[in-house]
Amino acid sequence: MNKLIPALLSLCLAPAVSSVHADDRIDGTAEYSCQFTGAPQACGFTEQSKGAGRASVVDIAGMRGVRLHTRPGDSNVFGSRAAERNDLRLSQLATDGYEGREHWWAHSVLFPDDYVDPPESTLATWNFGLVADFHHTSNAGGQASFQIMAMPRTAISSGRPTGLNFQINHGNQFSPTQHTVHIGPVVRNVWYNFVYHVKWTSGADGYFKAWVNGDLKMDYSGPTLYAGQGVYLKLANYHSAFGKPSSVIHARVVRGNTPGAVSAGPLEGILHLRHASRIGR
Repeated sequence: MNKLIPALLSLCLAPAVSSVHADDRIDGTAEYSCQFTGAPQACGFTEQSKGAGRASVVDIAGMRGVRLHTRPGDSNVFGSRAAERNDLRLSQLATDGYEGREHWWAHSVLFPDDYVDPPESTLATWNFGLVADFHHTSNAGGQASFQIMAMPRTAISSGRPTGLNFQINHGNQFSPTQHTVHIGPVVRNVWYNFVYHVKWTSGADGYFKAWVNGDLKMDYSGPTLYAGQGVYLKLANYHSAFGKPSSVIHARVVRGNTPGAVSAGPLEGILHLRHASRIGR
């Protein structure tokens, strides 16, 4: 892990190589933006937590964000059952998560020193963590339409996921068709800057592209919604109960109509910023 951290840091700081130098893509409109200059509720979020004070605004690693904190016993929170949760929910209206909509999103996540990896799963247990998702609008449960999973560091077999993963779910929300992409191991105190380009639809003409620190990691085509449903954004610290306090930090949530409206840096294959100062985030 010590050898991995410098390599990942250099990845975060190095500009992505792009074949497109398109200044006309730098401009655009940020249709929603939350920089956490005040309480998350000022941006339209509602908190799902066991008690007051679990979500707090912090300054860390050059950005202002919100720290989502869980404590042992933070279970049975908005349907979490035995799992522990401190989430922020944005409404479907503010997310604009409706059939046929096309969006660009940006969102950043940092795992601080007090983040705890879920323990390795066993044959009898499935341990997991989620740090963000676009959740379906049904109240009946089931898998989110899109989610960022923070899974255990190690696994009992190669078929069990580890580290950070993107996942698209569609079809039946209780036993969905899944498309999963591995991002890499969780590294502490590094900003993961995510950018998404998505068309929300239950039809075959949907897509979901996802960049991590400028590198294209997911390039999916197909359904992105469950039939008859929409989505809403959740910033999450949601995980199996493991008896320890744990934190995840979220920052800079932006939705717009072009890549330049949301991205603070280059995007592989899409955007090379000649005039980065024109993006005032």
